[in-house]
Amino acid sequence: MGIKKLIKHLQKQLEKGEKKGKAPLDRIDDLLLDMAKKERKLEQQLSEEKNSSKRKHLKLEIKMARLQLKKGKKRRAEMASKHK
Repeated sequence: MGIKKLIKHLQKQLEKGEKKGKAPLDRIDDLLLDMAKKERKLEQQLSEEKNSSKRKHLKLEIKMARLQLKKGKKRRAEMASKHK
């Protein structure tokens, strides 16, 4: 699954959680795990890539993945504390 697709899924789940007052936290956890795996995969590709333009593109994708992961984890923690 591509990073853009993972981000869309995560955003949809977070929006649903805001509307309903609760979110399927397990599903969000799964999406966050998928995003972390994707980030590791991109880092592996970066370490093997020789082409400078492709390396630059991979670095940008890794940066986006990290930011989205950070945002998702923060939001997930907020939601978990609300539902306790």
